Amino acid sequence: MNYRSNRRRYKEIKRKARKTAAVFSVIAVIVLVIGFFAIKGLKKNDPAPDPDAPSSSVVKPSYDLTKAPSGLDSSLIKEYVVASHIWLINFDHPNYEDAKDIVNLKDYLDKSVTINSGAGRLNREAASALAELFLAAKADGITTYIVNSAYRTRDQQQGYWDNRIKQNPHYGDDVYTNPVKTVPAYASEHCAGYAVDILCKKVPHGDTEKYAVTEEAKWLKDNAYKYGFILRYPEGKSQYTGIIYEPWHYRYVGVTAAKYIYDSGLSLEEYIAQFNFPVDGQ
Repeated sequence: MNYRSNRRRYKEIKRKARKTAAVFSVIAVIVLVIGFFAIKGLKKNDPAPDPDAPSSSVVKPSYDLTKAPSGLDSSLIKEYVVASHIWLINFDHPNYEDAKDIVNLKDYLDKSVTINSGAGRLNREAASALAELFLAAKADGITTYIVNSAYRTRDQQQGYWDNRIKQNPHYGDDVYTNPVKTVPAYASEHCAGYAVDILCKKVPHGDTEKYAVTEEAKWLKDNAYKYGFILRYPEGKSQYTGIIYEPWHYRYVGVTAAKYIYDSGLSLEEYIAQFNFPVDGQ
């Protein structure tokens, strides 16, 4: 094959290559345009966030909200959405995740509140709500609260549990029949950063009978829900919680859920159970 033949063949190959490239360029533009409008359409159809649902720092979504139980009263649909986001932590619903967004309470709480050693940290959103709670109490003339315990590391909590087991190997064998006070790290709300034990200067230690009748305990019981906190282990509910009555232990769940739980008198376990959420993975 001579030089001219090679040159003509080269030009033909080059021409076909340019034509092929042009075709692919047109296809690429079309794909990009279609993709743009498809994404735009998806965003347009995204449901608006529910303002009553707790924020992502408080929640652990694990249920399909489209599968609300058939026959559920329409007035409970919003509660279903809210409840589905509550992070239930107990013996039957273990938590193995590390706490996130933990802050120093001294940067949030009023100076009138005493923060005991080792009780100085909490989840950011819970800390903000707790600050509002104590300011409201102060406005009502109560300035003697003590934060006795808040966020605990998993090692710290597990140490408490291990010591109990050493003293009594059968401790916690059946918590719903024989409720406990101490729990392992996986069953502790303190390790998640959403629980706080609140005492007062009159009763600075965990004396259930004495603390429950104080002005401070009564105020919390009647007002904590307004700031998103619930009395987590109420009297007469240990068959559901597995924990003895603790008038000082409060859990942050958000205002909507807290009000419902307060008004209904349910424990957190009963509140969530009424919606018959599907088991994860089913």
